[in-house]
Parts: sequence; structure tokens; C-alpha cells
Amino acid sequence: MFTTYNDVYLDIRRHLRAEKISMAELEAFEIIRRVSGKSREQFVRDKYLHAPANVADDALRLTMRRVSGEPLAYILGEWEFYGITLKVTPDVLIPRPDTEALVDCALRRCDGGFRFLDLGCGSGCVGVALGIMRSTCRGVLADISDGALGVAKENVYNARLSSRLSCIKADMTKAPPPNLGKFDIIVSNPPYITADEMLALDKSVREFEPVGALFGGEDGFDFYRAICENWIPALNDGGVLAFECGVCQSSELEKILSGFGMKNIQTTRDTSGKNRVVSCVK
Repeated sequence: MFTTYNDVYLDIRRHLRAEKISMAELEAFEIIRRVSGKSREQFVRDKYLHAPANVADDALRLTMRRVSGEPLAYILGEWEFYGITLKVTPDVLIPRPDTEALVDCALRRCDGGFRFLDLGCGSGCVGVALGIMRSTCRGVLADISDGALGVAKENVYNARLSSRLSCIKADMTKAPPPNLGKFDIIVSNPPYITADEMLALDKSVREFEPVGALFGGEDGFDFYRAICENWIPALNDGGVLAFECGVCQSSELEKILSGFGMKNIQTTRDTSGKNRVVSCVK
């Protein structure tokens, strides 16, 4: 009796369910799509056809990586953000729906052909989304990690935005590089996990995602303070600074921004109703 594509899918799902992976059906489907090279429609059409032996072997290999705790995004090498398929590697955080609120905030706060800085860009998800959504904007994506910058550059290139977006190496805890110029908006999703929260992170985050993009110091606010101290001067007068933050951090972040003289401070909720983005005006 031959093995069908559906048999392979069911075997993947069985392994994932045994490990109590919450979205076992969806993840199993993504794995079978990857190893079979089939689109959703093609898989539905061909699910009862014979699957070559290498499909079952590759599916088992990827499934065992997922069972070990490795995030599906790293296994697939790509993830969706703001409707855009982006390359991801263990050099960058996996883009999350929470961060889409940062893109929404920037688009709402800025009109026309603004110039933006995505500081601590990681995969470049925020900057690429802004570039796609606002064809008149120009931007700079900055990160201290060479690995992250490599991923961001590839995502900028794949989105055909190289003429409007550039990627540079920069440290958010230090003054901007010379000749960087001024920006109408700076957006940032800096590391903000506290020391206590780091201990409680899910294994898939704690052991696989880059610690340098997660840990924000004992109280989680080290990078917010550093960015305010070093990068507010890079904003035009009337320019916007917009941060993603943890769900319990917005009130303290508002106080920090007020202490640096920022005005029109607003907190925005994400799609799950949690306080997620704090923005302000210079």
C-alpha cells in the first residue's frame, strides 16, 4: 500500500498533537506544503495521490525539529507579517501580529512622503511594511547585528524597495552615525523583556530566538531610555517617536517620554486589545 500526501500530513499532525502544540493542524499543513512544494490548492487536489519517499522523510525531519521546540518560522525560513512573506532566520525575532500595531501607528501619525528610521529593525518587517504601504516614503533600517542586517537587506530587496529603503549598522544605545540626517518618524521595537520575564519565556522563544533582541535590562526599559537620550535629536521638530512595548509597560514608558520633553503622548492597543504602542511628538 502506497503512502499518500494526506497520510504524511496526518502523521505530522499526530506527532505535533502528541507534544500538545496548540495549532497542530495548521503547522502540519505548513510542513507538508513545504516538503511537497505544493500550494494550498494543489495539496487539496493531490492529497490522495502517492507521495514520493523523500516527501515523507523530509516531513519527518522537519517535524522532529518542531517537536524539539524549534519555532515553525525558523524551520520554514519565512513568516508572514502585515500580509507580506518575509525571510526569517535565528538571527532575528519572528515577526508577530502585535508589532503590526506599530506599523498602523506610523501610518496614522505621518502623512505624505515622510522619511522614517526603523531602529533595531531585525528582519526589517516594520520598515518593509511601511515601504509597501506608503509608496511616497523613504526610510533607513538600522540594527547592530550583522546577521539581522543581512536578513533585512534580503527582505528589502525581495520587496523591490531598494531604491527607497537602505540598511545600516547602528547601535541604539549610542549617538547616530554622522551624516544620517533627520527623520519625520522613528519607529522601534527594542528589547523590552525584564530579567524575571526572561526566566518565564516559552522554550521556543528562550532557547531559539536571539537573546539580544529580547532582554531589555532588569526593568525592561534600558533601551527606551538609551534611544530617547541618543536618538531624539535625529527627529525633525514635530517628528514622531513610536515604540512597541510590553503589555504592562505603557504607563512607565509614557513617563519616560514625558521626562524627555516629548508631547502628544498616545498609547495604542493591538488587535487583542492590549496596550502595545506608545507614540509621541518632539
